[in-house]
Amino acid sequence: MTDTAGNTTTCTQTVTVTDDEDPTIICPDDITVNADAGLCSASNVDLGVPVTNDNCGVATVLNNALEPFALGQTIVTWTVTDNSGNTASCEQIVTVVDGELPELTCPPAITVNVDAGTCEATNVDLGDLDVQDCTDVIITNNAPSTYPLGDTTVTWTVTDLAGNSETCDQIVTVIDNIPPTFVEALPTDTTVECDNVPTEETLTATDNCGDAVVTFEEVRIDGSCVSNYILERTWTATDEAGSTTVHTQTITVQDTTPPVFVERLPDDVTVECDAIPTPETITATDNCNTATVTTQDVIIDGPCVGTYTIERTYTATDECNLSIAYTQTINVVDTTAPTPVEAIEENITVSCTDIPEAPEVEFQDNCSTDIVVVFNEVNGFDDTVYEDYQIVRTWTVRDACNNEATYTQTLNVMLDEIITQVNGPDRCYDDGIIDLDEFLTSENKEGTWEMLEGDPVAELNGNLFNPTTLEPTVDFLPNNGDSIDYIFRYTGLDNGCINITEVTIRINPDCVVLPCGDSDIEISKALTPNGDGFNDTFDIMGIDLCGFTANVKIFNRWGALVYESDNYTLGEGQGSWQGNSHKSSVGSAGKVPNGTYYYIINLENSGLPPYTGPIYIGTK
Repeated sequence: MTDTAGNTTTCTQTVTVTDDEDPTIICPDDITVNADAGLCSASNVDLGVPVTNDNCGVATVLNNALEPFALGQTIVTWTVTDNSGNTASCEQIVTVVDGELPELTCPPAITVNVDAGTCEATNVDLGDLDVQDCTDVIITNNAPSTYPLGDTTVTWTVTDLAGNSETCDQIVTVIDNIPPTFVEALPTDTTVECDNVPTEETLTATDNCGDAVVTFEEVRIDGSCVSNYILERTWTATDEAGSTTVHTQTITVQDTTPPVFVERLPDDVTVECDAIPTPETITATDNCNTATVTTQDVIIDGPCVGTYTIERTYTATDECNLSIAYTQTINVVDTTAPTPVEAIEENITVSCTDIPEAPEVEFQDNCSTDIVVVFNEVNGFDDTVYEDYQIVRTWTVRDACNNEATYTQTLNVMLDEIITQVNGPDRCYDDGIIDLDEFLTSENKEGTWEMLEGDPVAELNGNLFNPTTLEPTVDFLPNNGDSIDYIFRYTGLDNGCINITEVTIRINPDCVVLPCGDSDIEISKALTPNGDGFNDTFDIMGIDLCGFTANVKIFNRWGALVYESDNYTLGEGQGSWQGNSHKSSVGSAGKVPNGTYYYIINLENSGLPPYTGPIYIGTK
């Protein structure tokens, strides 16, 4: 409050307001819900919202509901409280009912075997049914007591206490697992020779539920060769349900037998070295496959090239390398000496003037090429006996094995006469004694000389003829061309024949001295080698009978040598040089050019000085 002076003062008063009036609440309607699937309770139930009222305001609205709600009725109490703590309550009924079918899972399909000796199954354990429900249930099925072969459907039925019922099906398959049985005794494993493989047996089978079919299969497993292998024979018995019984027989096939020769085998033999038999054609058979025959020779050397031993082995081998062998022994010998390739003429009659040379005889041997030939010739000629004679030629041949033979050729030689006529040079009676042996061509001069014609005043003593005993004007006239012709005969033996030489010599009474001096020499001064017969050759004349040897050199004007001879031919028209040059490049057709050339002539052993001078060459 405020006084007149404006002073104020304050005070506090507490007013207490109370609320003792309860709030009001109206619960939601009662509800009925189905239990959750597979459960006997319900969750997440929508209860609704109560209606509340209060004069001062509602503080909280709560209920005592606990989830899940069990099957049956549950009372839910709702409580409302105002801000003053005043409360009010109401009840709501929640009914949970079972409206779901039972959840069930049938046992899985099963497969069972038939009972032994039958085609059906009993006492089959179907297994457990999986059921989900909130109440007790009644489980039934229509399973038979005996299940036939094949599929059977078993229906399961489940009913709960609320009368809900559900079914499921289970398949029971009955199979025939009892395989068939073979009727016959089963073949056992065996080992056999390749030519004794047994044929497959025929097997049958029976089955508890019906017929059975038997099939056969054979598998070959190759081994080390074509006849070594394994046969796996399999018989399979199959019943109508597909059950099988299998039996396998293992046959081990082997080849242990070698081949056999077909033809008669060759015997041991001894033969000449050029008559060695060729290998015979031998074949072989084998119990399992083919066989091949091979031949191999082993040579064992002997004492010589033509004597040895052949061990000839025939080997028959089959395809599995089994073999059999036979050895033939061939003793090779050499008992034959070499022979001539061409026959030797054994007897020949010939003239002493035509004795043939010993033939070159070629020999051959049946076993080797190592041939030794020794040739010998015996000549029966006797230079003291004028008779026919023989020449005996002998070839002794020997091979490498010392087989020896002798071949002979006999020449019956007729002692014919060989007559040689010789014209000796004219001689002057006083030239001295003449040795007639100088006219003989034979080296054998043991024969005899005789004078056939001529004046016997001139003496013949053996081979010496002395015409100096002749006297001119008495025995022949000089200076009128008179002369005496003498004929001498020589008779002797030479080279297996009678050698007769007849020598004719003319003896003159005029003994002329030959012109061999310096003044006798005449030398060509011009040369026209044109082939007309005049001055065609460079001649040195006047001394052609003197026996001189002329050395000639010819030079051109420059001193070059154009011709040279160490033995120039003397005499008119006998000269060798015809203007030719030894250098083909000089002149035409090998001739020197026209012009003057120079010669040098040296007469050996003449005592004369060298001769020099010019020579003119012309073509006309």
